[in-house]
Amino acid sequence: MLTPARYSRSTRRIATATLALGIAAGTTLAIGTGAQAAARGGVFAPNGMVGVAEQIQVQISGLAGQTITLGASSGANATTIQAIVGAQGWATASWTPTAAGVWTISALGSALPAGSTTITIAPVPTYTTLLAQQSVQQGVSNTLQGAVVAPIGTLAPTGSVYLATAGGNGITTQPLSGTFGASTSTVGLPWTPTLPGATAIQATFQPNNGNFTTSTSPISQPFATTVNTTVALRWPANLYSGTTTVLQAVLGAGIPNGSVAFTADGIGISGSMPTVNGVASYQWTPPTSGVHTIAVSYTGNPVAGQAGQTSGTNSQVVNIQGARAVDNIVVDPPNQPVWSIARPVVMTAGTAVTLAATTTSNTTVLFSEQGPCVINGSVLTALSPGQCQVTAFTAGNAALIPGSETYTVTVNRAPTTRR
Repeated sequence: MLTPARYSRSTRRIATATLALGIAAGTTLAIGTGAQAAARGGVFAPNGMVGVAEQIQVQISGLAGQTITLGASSGANATTIQAIVGAQGWATASWTPTAAGVWTISALGSALPAGSTTITIAPVPTYTTLLAQQSVQQGVSNTLQGAVVAPIGTLAPTGSVYLATAGGNGITTQPLSGTFGASTSTVGLPWTPTLPGATAIQATFQPNNGNFTTSTSPISQPFATTVNTTVALRWPANLYSGTTTVLQAVLGAGIPNGSVAFTADGIGISGSMPTVNGVASYQWTPPTSGVHTIAVSYTGNPVAGQAGQTSGTNSQVVNIQGARAVDNIVVDPPNQPVWSIARPVVMTAGTAVTLAATTTSNTTVLFSEQGPCVINGSVLTALSPGQCQVTAFTAGNAALIPGSETYTVTVNRAPTTRR
């Protein structure tokens, strides 16, 4: 079944066909190479990304209705996948890569004649966020919050976070120890300021393997004083209208747990919520850009033998940026004009082209196809006359939302050769 003729740029879904990594390398393949391989049968697996499901296609004759086995291996990583061969001799298997690197996908057992293929799996891009309270106590250990986000796939980042001043003076390195949802890892970052005043700091994610890319947070500038602040606000340095973020209330050392409420420009946004271990978190989506004031009020729980209840407030002026733009994609196969969703892209059955693309975010581009084509590695091969839908997808980053473009490829019949 073919996908719709085009998707909008803001489409976040990867089509459930083959995925391929767009690598700007190589040239257009010789006419006939891909189609001849398909005619003989074969394994067609796209380049991909760790944690992102993709489809492997196998063409094999004489096994219609039977279950075949495929093997996927890369170094010490190995797994098997099963698929059922359809009436036309094609089988499709779903596979989620677990490690970056070069993988070999092989047909096994009765499907051995289909052969094998070698593909490249890219690491997952990440972005790092540092949540720092605007007021920290000098000479006392203060805990800041770090978060590392994988904007695509199903795996949460693993590794550690290095906290340092913007000038490069190290403060602490802590292993990621918590999760928030399926693809965000968190960590507490202790810091004991030795000097008063504002300090520019940032956090850097250090992956413990090659499955994730490193990333560094924007700079935060907490202000250190000798005063024990009753309640402080903790928030990310960059806020975007329309993008959900996390606000946190952090109690000073020795301040009893209680309840807090958040406001924006004097209007309540959270209602009353309890603190746990001195922290309360609230997810908030800023409705508009511009300069705004966020605030928190705190009332402590009653303490035995103590008259009254501890209370306090704090506020912070923040500059909320406009809505995140869509990550722009440019598909530019070697030896071809730049592709456009509004202009024809024409191939002849039996020809192939290397898919390549760039993005504003500089992150990996994934390709998918539906129709009488296959993607093997980063090569699109037109198998027979008809229409293929080729979708390029990018995960974006902290400042850019994921984007996609779908191109309609017309596949013409190969000219008949007279003898």
